[in-house]
Amino acid sequence: IMEEQNKDVIGSAMKLMRTLRRKENPAKHESRGAGKLLRILQENNGMSSRELADRMGIRPASLTEMLNRLEADGILTRQPDPADQRRNRIFIQEKGDALLKKMKAVRQMERERINHSLTLEEQEQFVALCEKLTKSLEDFRHQAGEQ
Repeated sequence: IMEEQNKDVIGSAMKLMRTLRRKENPAKHESRGAGKLLRILQENNGMSSRELADRMGIRPASLTEMLNRLEADGILTRQPDPADQRRNRIFIQEKGDALLKKMKAVRQMERERINHSLTLEEQEQFVALCEKLTKSLEDFRHQAGEQ
């Protein structure tokens, strides 16, 4: 009986997330990282590379690799900061806006496909359970002093 009560909730959640993130044949520059970078830039066009790395939660060196690839394909540009020539400002280009729009459309289609596999009641229950588990983990980490 105890075994039935202790299902692997975390394992199931992680399996779901891996399945959601896995793409059969991802197109060039359609990674989660590139999407996050473009979303941030769309809201804060012209931010510095340091600010962008901080917002993305990645090392500046990792960001530089991503910026090099995206800039080479005309998705964004780096320009010297007029106030401080040592800093670069990052600007999304039309090609980047178009790519982000395509990525958002694909994500919306995925969201609709997933939502159709659950009833409205199941969707509400799932969201409530996820929020409850998230709060529980945050509370636990806060109490443990990890925040």
